[in-house]
Amino acid sequence: MSEPTDQQGAGLRTTRELAQAISSVERGGPAADALIQTALTRLASERSQNAVVIGVTGPPGAGKSTLVGALAERARTAGRRVAILAVDPSSVQSGGALLGDRVRVEERPGDEGRFVRSIATRGSGRSLSYTAAAASLLVEAAGFDLVFIETVGAGQADLGIVRLADLVLLVEGPEGGDEVQAMKAGLLESAHLVVVNKSDRPGADRAVERLRSGLALGHDAPEVLLASAVDGSGVAELLAALEGLAVTRSGGGLQRRIAAHLAAAVEARAAQLLRDAESDGRLAALAQSIAAGERPLSGAVDELLKG
Repeated sequence: MSEPTDQQGAGLRTTRELAQAISSVERGGPAADALIQTALTRLASERSQNAVVIGVTGPPGAGKSTLVGALAERARTAGRRVAILAVDPSSVQSGGALLGDRVRVEERPGDEGRFVRSIATRGSGRSLSYTAAAASLLVEAAGFDLVFIETVGAGQADLGIVRLADLVLLVEGPEGGDEVQAMKAGLLESAHLVVVNKSDRPGADRAVERLRSGLALGHDAPEVLLASAVDGSGVAELLAALEGLAVTRSGGGLQRRIAAHLAAAVEARAAQLLRDAESDGRLAALAQSIAAGERPLSGAVDELLKG
């Protein structure tokens, strides 16, 4: 595919400028809103939006980061412009991501068709931060046509990626037992494709069979594949399967991402109002008055949301 022109990407002509724009969005405020609006204007002016956003979730230790790196490398070789947004746990002190791109995916500093960014959850209960939703719009406006969003890998919380992604890839390990937890958490119900990573390790074939057996009872069960990010086996087949699913689910992607951005923004605003109410004592005072019978419970939530 062709590289972006000087006018492409709503002024985000380099990966450095894109990284700075996402940092601005993380800080919030009018400048962030202006950047997002500019990106949306750019996307709305195009006759077609062909970016595919793939959410990658699964239990910690399944090798999501390494697998995403392998998929990105193969897609980039095929000419795709690939962005990786890795949603990481937040530092309590700084609010920044505890994990960084440098420990997740091999960098390619001179490759403007490859972008990697770690994004903090910042207390998001759905593992989908406001920044992650906004960043997906920015990278699409910058001309990246394949976007991987890797979640924290925290079970039920990862279901939030369903709101944003065109496709959800569930990554499981071969050790056994994780797939049962995935079924309990509901992740398998949301996944469009399941892969057992680390096929070079013992137990991978058995994990595939367990997953297929469990999914056989459901309706429209996702396909279960086997791959190894380490030796590369099955990676090409996995990417081809994802691209095939993307074709069947084409259309409405931009609208989905805008809706996810709005939902994440509302959740972020509500979370901030709650933090403010806790810090200034209003939450405790309200709870005390309800406990003392001085006021009813009804209306208390609306009062907090009004700030």
